[in-house]
Amino acid sequence: MEVNLPHRSPPVAAMGRPASDWNPEQIWDEFRNGSELAFTALYKMYVADLYHYGERLTDDKQLIEDSIHDLFVELWRQRSRYKPVQRLKFYLLKSFRNRLMKNLRRNGRIAQKNSGDQYDIELLINPAALNSESDAPAEELPGLQKGIDGLSPREKQAIVLRFYDGLTYEEIAELMTISTRSVYKLMYRALGSLKEALRV
Repeated sequence: MEVNLPHRSPPVAAMGRPASDWNPEQIWDEFRNGSELAFTALYKMYVADLYHYGERLTDDKQLIEDSIHDLFVELWRQRSRYKPVQRLKFYLLKSFRNRLMKNLRRNGRIAQKNSGDQYDIELLINPAALNSESDAPAEELPGLQKGIDGLSPREKQAIVLRFYDGLTYEEIAELMTISTRSVYKLMYRALGSLKEALRV
């Protein structure tokens, strides 16, 4: 089955019920049973998340797209072998990370942004969106951005995986290849720095 990288859009409404009623794990089960509609829905639900995660690991956009393509081709080909999953987003992020790292190693390019202590991302704030979802006054947002800019690369990584990707501390630890206790320490330091930035 050919897989192309589309723009992020809501899953196709062809599975017999409104998208708001869909459960990702149920879509996964239908996909495992061979539903191409479920496969399309699964792809459209997570392609943007996977792409943005890939951007945190490498600047090679083509390799990111190729790795996503490879992942979903493999998922489709092996669909009948997969078991039910409880945390689908984490499962796909982990599978994609393994695929991307394999491709980076194959190309001898591990990795511009690295996957260890030098992990580097740039966290940009959309003031309107953030202010609409938080109690922080708009005038405090520049201070918050400054605080984010002052975080270490791994503190930024933990913040993004926790609050942007919605992963648990245990899942973050597995993706970052560190202990859960270390994740708690990273989050404690990062949140303390952000609170301090808002006081300035």
